[in-house]
Amino acid sequence: MGDKLLILDVGSTALKAVLYDRTGAAVASAARPLTTQTRSDGSVEQDARQWWTATQAAVSGLPFRADICAIGLAGSMQNLIALSSAGEPIGPAILYSDRRLDQHEVATLRDRLPGDYGQRTGNHLDPAHPILKLMRLERFLPGSSLDTVAGFLFGAKDAVIQRLTGRSVIDPTTATTTGLYNIASGAWDETLLAAAGITTAQMPKILAADSVAGTLAGDAAAALGLPLGIPVHNGAGDGAAATWGAFADTPNTAYAYIGTTGWVAGTMDIADARPPRDSYTLADPVEGSRAIVITPFLCAGAALDWLSELTSLPVEALLDHATADDHAAHPLFLPYLFGERSPFEDRSVRGAFLGLDRGHGPGALCRSVLEGVAFAIRHNLEAAGLPRQPLTVIGGGARSPLQLRFLAEVLNRPVVAPAASQEMPALGIYRMLAPRLGFEPVQQSAGSITIEPDPSRAEIADRRYRSYRAASDFARELPRTMP
Repeated sequence: MGDKLLILDVGSTALKAVLYDRTGAAVASAARPLTTQTRSDGSVEQDARQWWTATQAAVSGLPFRADICAIGLAGSMQNLIALSSAGEPIGPAILYSDRRLDQHEVATLRDRLPGDYGQRTGNHLDPAHPILKLMRLERFLPGSSLDTVAGFLFGAKDAVIQRLTGRSVIDPTTATTTGLYNIASGAWDETLLAAAGITTAQMPKILAADSVAGTLAGDAAAALGLPLGIPVHNGAGDGAAATWGAFADTPNTAYAYIGTTGWVAGTMDIADARPPRDSYTLADPVEGSRAIVITPFLCAGAALDWLSELTSLPVEALLDHATADDHAAHPLFLPYLFGERSPFEDRSVRGAFLGLDRGHGPGALCRSVLEGVAFAIRHNLEAAGLPRQPLTVIGGGARSPLQLRFLAEVLNRPVVAPAASQEMPALGIYRMLAPRLGFEPVQQSAGSITIEPDPSRAEIADRRYRSYRAASDFARELPRTMP
């Protein structure tokens, strides 16, 4: 029998394949990029077939394939993938960030939902909830109708599982993001399915993350060069996988993710979470008595990318400028370049630099952006009622020592950055499956670094944070004064 666990992480920009041995050590990995189609009408789509193509390409480059004894998956959530009776995607995958439904349409659709929607789902209605896309399916998949679609999937990893095993499944965390899941019963909500015009037969089966979704089918095994019949475990959506990978899967723990977008999240006993809240409440992928509280904000690393485009300087050069002139004054930055989702829902709010001086150069603006992201993280932690310490930071932003230092000062707490922070979702799936497979538990991330705050700078950061909060309130009022 093999002794390697293969984790497939279907992210928004890349598919990663990570191979773990029985001790929890990552012994090999490979990644393949994914392409997103974004259009001016607000559509954001991916070709679901590329997830399978990328899987084949990534796995084919791994060693030890004959030693793989099980497969687990993680992936983006809150998508909409329609399937034919043959299990093939009908049209593109509609991603969570698709914004074709405007505020008026969302309000109209809300009126067709039961008044206790929040109590049923554990969350207030979000324009990204797939239930709304199902209610306007013709907008997203022209020529298709609810009665001609054999089934629906809502996670990128679920589409890959369907190709691996022929089965349609979903984990509780991903199910919570659909707007069709009853968080109290842990099952699909018949009233909400009826409101969307679909049936239970069209929905994937809900399984815990450590459950076996099926075994590797013949065609898939041949395409991947893997032994036939390997058990494929359900795994979990990226929010849950990252939470477990950051060791924030027990109550009173929290972490922050800094990628293109960002979020803060932690685990609570579901009785303490008391959904619906202003933040997202997601069912735990394994433990039914717990919930993951997560507050996603729209602009993190994207702000630095925008500044790079504006200044025609690479991000690395901006960070060099910011570090070289570290003690110089810098403006206050509001990171609302795309509106905001948490800790408040406001699509009309916009960002700003406040206190600009003609002497401010790229380094000062870069420091402002890093500080603004740190302020957004603190704001979200406070709004969600999550602890600030200990705080683990993962994602691409965790690779910047200056970003970590700003965060430590803004929180006035130590900040911990794992060495392999971008592989946290895969590590999270390993931790979920290890007990089931008899693999060794992993107690902490290897090679983590800890950044301690400078007390004098933390005091200044606290004053600036209060100004940031006041400026955010003003920025939200500003659109109402514009013609």
